[in-house]
Amino acid sequence: MGDIARALLRPTTYVGHAREAVSLARAVATYPLGLFGAALATTEPSGDRRHDTPVVLVHGFGHNRSGWFVLDRRLRQAGFTCVQMVNYNPLRNDIAELCDQLADRIELIRTISEAPRVHVIGHSLGGILLRWYVQELGGDEVVDTAVTIATPHRGTRTAVAGVMWTAVGRQLLPGSNLMRKLHQGARASSVRWISYYSNLDMLVSPASSAKLTEPALAATNVLVKDEGHLSLMVSPALASSVVAQLEAAEGEGATITSLAGRVATTSPHTAAKPKAAPSDTGRAARSAGRVS
Repeated sequence: MGDIARALLRPTTYVGHAREAVSLARAVATYPLGLFGAALATTEPSGDRRHDTPVVLVHGFGHNRSGWFVLDRRLRQAGFTCVQMVNYNPLRNDIAELCDQLADRIELIRTISEAPRVHVIGHSLGGILLRWYVQELGGDEVVDTAVTIATPHRGTRTAVAGVMWTAVGRQLLPGSNLMRKLHQGARASSVRWISYYSNLDMLVSPASSAKLTEPALAATNVLVKDEGHLSLMVSPALASSVVAQLEAAEGEGATITSLAGRVATTSPHTAAKPKAAPSDTGRAARSAGRVS
């Protein structure tokens, strides 16, 4: 009770919850705008390798691409020439099936953009899809930087609300077969992992589940203070941090270890990893077994 009592005494706790309420209302209002998938389109490469790697945005459970308006705008303002958003329906498919769809979409984006690698950013369930794609479907061959935002990497107790009516809800429970497989299957690769989490995320329980702690992944865990589950997705501070991280990943700057405001890195990433050449193993790896 000590942590809860201290949180109740902090004015920023109430500001953060108010911000989350506003974000929820905005998400509901803009949801119809993202019901249909966006057409794949890319501008001509700029010749600036910091910004020509495609960026793929994957939303969370119960949302759609409309939630990415802040980060999408910030990436384009920074000069990224290919920002793509993926829509999916978690009510009809389990996580492995959704990841097959994600793999197909990423292959199409790579074909259209003629890019050997991509950056992928996942919010909430989108981060779990990203991990499964990288660890089980050969995505480590094509993903450069993997960013998760408010993702329950070790499951979340709030998923119990979806246990009775969705396969995905069962898979997101702590200790599920899928969660155990993700933990046991974590291995070193050239993928650069970054995980953003918050102290006020009410949908990831326990909050520490949003941190990537498997040593093999050598992840950078970044605390964004006083943001909720949805307000994290539209945080300007987080958007600026993501842009800086992606630019640094291209070798044009140092890895970001701290930023002003409500963003602070809590566990620094190791030295930059060499980038592996892409291969065709990702598509072949989709025959991996399903879990539930």
